[in-house]
Amino acid sequence: MHTTQHGLQQIAQTRQIAQQLIQQTQQGTQQYRMMMQQEQQNVQMLEQILRREKQAVQYIQQSIHNHDVAIQRCQEVVNMCNQMQQELTTNNAFYGNQSGMHQPLYNQNQNQFQQSHYGGHSTFQQ
Repeated sequence: MHTTQHGLQQIAQTRQIAQQLIQQTQQGTQQYRMMMQQEQQNVQMLEQILRREKQAVQYIQQSIHNHDVAIQRCQEVVNMCNQMQQELTTNNAFYGNQSGMHQPLYNQNQNQFQQSHYGGHSTFQQ
């Protein structure tokens, strides 16, 4: 009888330990679930940040492209100015050798530009 009672005590003690382990494991599982939810929220926030960063990269790329186009157009204007200056210098040398009465071609073009683009008002400054 003594061994039966001892066996029953062992069984009760083992059951109690197993129930405690179940309870502790369930608590651990609950903590893991909370951690998982937090990590999922973190992932969502990071994905949102990543989307915004990708949009920023696209905006910056578009801005760089626009700047490149602006630089190219300005360079075209510089090239045209250089060409016009060379033509005017050549023409001024040619007209300057003929007579002092002729108005330089540059000044003629300037007056035509003023009259056609500014209604005859002289607003262009050399």
